[in-house]
Amino acid sequence: MRYDARRWSAWLGRWRHWEFWPPWLFYPPVVLYAAWLAIKHRSLAIVTVANPGIFTGGMVGESKMDTLKDLSIHSPDFTARAELIEGEDAEARLRSLAAIREQLGITLPFILKPNLGQRGDGVKLVREEAQAIDYLSKVKVPVVVQRYASGPLESGIFYYRFPHETRGKIFAITEKVFPLITGDGQTSIAELVWRDARARLIADKYLKRLGARQETILAAGETLKMVEAGNHAQGCIFRDGMRMWSPELELRIDEISKKLNGFFIGRYDVRFASEEDLRAGKNFEIIELNGASSEATSIYDSRNSLWSAYRTLFRQWSLVFAIGAANRKRGCVTTPVHVVWKTWRAYTKLAATYPLAD
Repeated sequence: MRYDARRWSAWLGRWRHWEFWPPWLFYPPVVLYAAWLAIKHRSLAIVTVANPGIFTGGMVGESKMDTLKDLSIHSPDFTARAELIEGEDAEARLRSLAAIREQLGITLPFILKPNLGQRGDGVKLVREEAQAIDYLSKVKVPVVVQRYASGPLESGIFYYRFPHETRGKIFAITEKVFPLITGDGQTSIAELVWRDARARLIADKYLKRLGARQETILAAGETLKMVEAGNHAQGCIFRDGMRMWSPELELRIDEISKKLNGFFIGRYDVRFASEEDLRAGKNFEIIELNGASSEATSIYDSRNSLWSAYRTLFRQWSLVFAIGAANRKRGCVTTPVHVVWKTWRAYTKLAATYPLAD
């Protein structure tokens, strides 16, 4: 009964906090605004040339490895090295993984993730060899291995530049906070999650990820990170991080961006050791770059109002459409809407097969 009461309380709590609303409830105003922008620009597909160097502009179905390879070639000092694992079966892919690790000097822990992925789907932090064996035996899609960027801090930096401009701008910065629970030597992990005012709102997600470990009792003072993937959908906490903006950081991100093939708008996910380093535009590593469909995820700061979140998203999509229109004038060819739809349907089927993200 107590457990049912907690689940009921958590369900009500999610409805009171818009950041946990399901997509079907949160996104209709954004969809309507995008529809108006499509009418204004006389094309819905125009968003697919916001980044003409990325498949569908980064709306869906783009290869993580293609983008990471471009980053590694042009900005190797700011990119966490990665490679696509080859092989038709688990045994062949394990041999490929071993060869890549030796070539790139990737040691434990390291990251495995599907080459096609969104919202942190399928991301695995591998701490033991057995975890890699298990992952590659279960995941049948192309997989990327990436060196673990220890950080320990992580941010999302949303950038844009119009093709006629010589300088781009940082639109938003998200501070990512990885929630911790602290043991007392008596209470199970599950109980600690249910006692936490925020964690209880998405307790099912955390506890499903923990599996049998949820009944473990942490020692007094021992901490446990609840999520490794810096994604709100996986339980990471997002805060507005524009305090970390600086001219030096904006110049560095602009410098990196202009070296990429046909990239004008999207979000860099970066890891770094200190805010001072990030502001100075140095000593950070890019772990992912997402294109036109990525968000200025600082909107999910619980201190933001719902209207503030929509206002930011409206501005963001206005930029995506406007940059797409500018690239269309330059002769870039849009991806047909039916191709984007077919790609999205195929991706959703794939994502349903991915393992739980860490």
